[in-house]
Amino acid sequence: MKILLCAKYFQCLAIPGSMRALHKDYRTVTPQNFSNYESMKQDFKLEIPEYFNFAKDAGKRPSNPAFWWINGNGEEVRWSFEELGSLSRKFANILREACGLQRGDRVILLLPRIPEWWLANIACLRT
Repeated sequence: MKILLCAKYFQCLAIPGSMRALHKDYRTVTPQNFSNYESMKQDFKLEIPEYFNFAKDAGKRPSNPAFWWINGNGEEVRWSFEELGSLSRKFANILREACGLQRGDRVILLLPRIPEWWLANIACLRT
């Protein structure tokens, strides 16, 4: 947050919500890539396939990258779909067997922005 507050544009975000409109740098961010949002919204048609299985489609290319994370020091973590699936199954087994997690249980994950947060989320969905 300190980095963002250094930039003049983001300084208004540190001002309480009720006072933001009075701040000289307050602006609403609007997309600049189209002129008439309402007409684009009316013309937009989402194409939904009749049958779609994300897991099956992702499994067709197990060696493709599924996750790529770079920290502030430039260190990378890359997981393919196959690696992410294997790691999340292992984690899900730990949650199920050692922790007794069952379908319908509520889970809260308090982790910083690290790859394991994503892995834990997928494992919870698998459990």
